[in-house]
Amino acid sequence: MKKTVKILAVVALLLNLILPAGSVWAASDSPNLLINPDFETGDETGWYPYGENHSIKIVSDDPQSGNYCAYVYDRTDEWNGIAQDVTDIIEVGKAYEFSAWVKVDAPGEHEVKITMKRVEGNNEPEFDTITVMNMTGNVWTRFSGSYSITKPATLLEVYVEGPQPQYSFYVDNIVMTEMYMNAGNWREIADQRIEQYRKRDASIKVVDKNGNPVSGATVEVKQTRNHFAFGSALRRSAMYDERYTKFFKENFEWAVFENEAKWYHTETSRGNVNYTDADYMYEWCKENDIIVRGHCIFWEVEDYVPSWVRSLSNTELKKAIDDRLESVVPHFRGKFVDWDVNNEMLHGSFFKDRLGQDIWLYMFNRTKELDPDTKLFVNDYNIITEAETDAYVQQINWFLENGVDLYGIGVQGHFSQDKVVDPVVVESRLNTLASTGLPIWITEYDSTTQDVKLRADNLENLYRIAFSHPSVEGILMWGFHADSHWRGPDAAIVNHDWTVNEAGLRYQALREEWRTNDSGTTNSSGNYTFRGFHGKYDVTISAPGSAPVSVSIYLEPGEGTASYKISLDGTVEELPPEKIKYGDLNNDGTIDSIDAAILVKYILEIDDIRVPVPQPPTVWKPADLNGDGSVDTIDLAILQRYILEIIVSFPVE
Repeated sequence: MKKTVKILAVVALLLNLILPAGSVWAASDSPNLLINPDFETGDETGWYPYGENHSIKIVSDDPQSGNYCAYVYDRTDEWNGIAQDVTDIIEVGKAYEFSAWVKVDAPGEHEVKITMKRVEGNNEPEFDTITVMNMTGNVWTRFSGSYSITKPATLLEVYVEGPQPQYSFYVDNIVMTEMYMNAGNWREIADQRIEQYRKRDASIKVVDKNGNPVSGATVEVKQTRNHFAFGSALRRSAMYDERYTKFFKENFEWAVFENEAKWYHTETSRGNVNYTDADYMYEWCKENDIIVRGHCIFWEVEDYVPSWVRSLSNTELKKAIDDRLESVVPHFRGKFVDWDVNNEMLHGSFFKDRLGQDIWLYMFNRTKELDPDTKLFVNDYNIITEAETDAYVQQINWFLENGVDLYGIGVQGHFSQDKVVDPVVVESRLNTLASTGLPIWITEYDSTTQDVKLRADNLENLYRIAFSHPSVEGILMWGFHADSHWRGPDAAIVNHDWTVNEAGLRYQALREEWRTNDSGTTNSSGNYTFRGFHGKYDVTISAPGSAPVSVSIYLEPGEGTASYKISLDGTVEELPPEKIKYGDLNNDGTIDSIDAAILVKYILEIDDIRVPVPQPPTVWKPADLNGDGSVDTIDLAILQRYILEIIVSFPVE
């Protein structure tokens, strides 16, 4: 049956290729599931006031688009807004994207939310924030967020709520769509993307001391380090236990100091600067080939500002900021590869309130002046765990618009008590962050629950979806052992007695899954090929009549096949990557109907002895013409259009 469906799809596709169709590889938009979402009926059909003692009406004086929008007025509480019942629409196992345009009818800054009221059986209502953003008044602003449920609900009401009750607001173009990724298919999609984004083809050419190819040599490749950052917070007080340091260096390649580089730790009173703990930790990391992130120069939340700093005058505060920058940044220059410059600016405002928001720009710019090679990060919470993603993007864009050389986005990832990690919602929030064009790091992951299986499932779901996302460069957990985890044993992956619990075993299994060890023999041209995860490899070559040779190579991310020439004298030369010849599936230098026939056979799972092709899950890159990580009838349509000169290049190029 499966092959019959494929045949029918291919036949139907080939019959339609001569028609001047549009871009068949472009997915159609999901329909809006709400009633009267743009209010173009001219009335309130589908909508009602949320809460008591206020009103909504449909007006035409200033719609965001079209002829009408809604106006919410006479509000007496913050939650007063406009609502629609979606109980019969939302299904368990599916995820939904919500968005709306809002304009607050007043000057100033105002917090606005999209919220879901959720009732399960006879339980009290829960109020789930889908998205929240601070908006400038009198300006139409769009915000969005994703949502899913894990249990059936007896009532689901989505509503836009917002500013302080004395303010009215306009709403327009409220959208609810079902997301393509869901509980049933997310893992398959994630694994396909991991294959596409985290691995690369590699070719090793073995030559003798005279440069002649060596055939029949045995080549073993063993990955020793991932390019993607896997790490953890490191705590000085726990390092006295050798079991702690042993587990750390066996399981993590990156570290971030939990508290020891923070201002309140390194300068407990003015002028008494002490980096002893941080220096010790850095030297240990250096000895064990562990890379260190810098966290953090400042912390915007007042409770974590050193007490002596809080009492300073504004003039003295600015001087203290300069002293801190000119001390800590040069001290760790060349040691910390990046810095969380000012922690949690979404949730704190100490320095901004005292010196104005431009002090944030100064902190970042001055850090870069003092260490031009460091990478600057923002870092905050409630970004993938809750609904503050849009607000974070808004803040990040402010930095970029003001010329800050911001490198990356730090996302903390503390999943609270018994919270389920929904990979589809996390994916959606990562996509929102990726719209900035900046790399993303999960900087402080943990999941707190007594249910160790849920803890393990949460860890795998978060790690797998993040590892699959092309914008994510690393994941660091915020501790691992039950005795030293800031959230206690219910968040740990290692128990009090140093046994690795189910969450820890899941982490170790993922690390094993995402490393490559392979072996084979060179062909008549002296070549051995493999496909591996990006990172560092030990390569051992054993050739007849020669002593074994061991060298290291680094498989960088990139397009095309990474090529290395390794001599039996132990020298390694990295060659220019082989360019992918998209569409030329038989490598004859032309793209024609023969290539189309080969692709048809591949899709129908008919062997074609003329062309050796990789087997799934490895993607046959020359045939993946739209770069989506799979080869199917969409790629066939693209190829035929190219052959018919309807298009002149492939989407992937």
